Amino acid sequence: MPSGSIETGRHRRAIGLLLVALLATLGGCDDSLVVCPAIAVAGLDVQVLDNTTSQPICDATVTAVEGTISERLVENACRYQGAFERPGTYTVRAERVGFAPLELRGVRVLMNTEACPHVETVTVLLRLLPRP
Repeated sequence: MPSGSIETGRHRRAIGLLLVALLATLGGCDDSLVVCPAIAVAGLDVQVLDNTTSQPICDATVTAVEGTISERLVENACRYQGAFERPGTYTVRAERVGFAPLELRGVRVLMNTEACPHVETVTVLLRLLPRP
């Protein structure tokens, strides 16, 4: 028998044993197998409004700072999201030309304790005052 056939046989046997071992760890007597979706949850969901008109401001610059980490939040449908899967205590700041900047300190993002751990999204509303 050519050596390639022997190696292929050994390779198939090794893969088979690996699959059996994997299935044994998944199947056991405990039916509590949890399959978590591969998603990243935003820890912060920020809405910025004009305090005078209550209209959304969709072109603000919104940042979140925790310790030495500073992140510019991503605008999506006139909301700003960030701190994906990163629990911590944040200072959230919004600014736009023609408005006084506004900062909110002590915004806590926590990790949930469910079977599929993700951060718990915190919704923040910032109302900017127009500058005279």
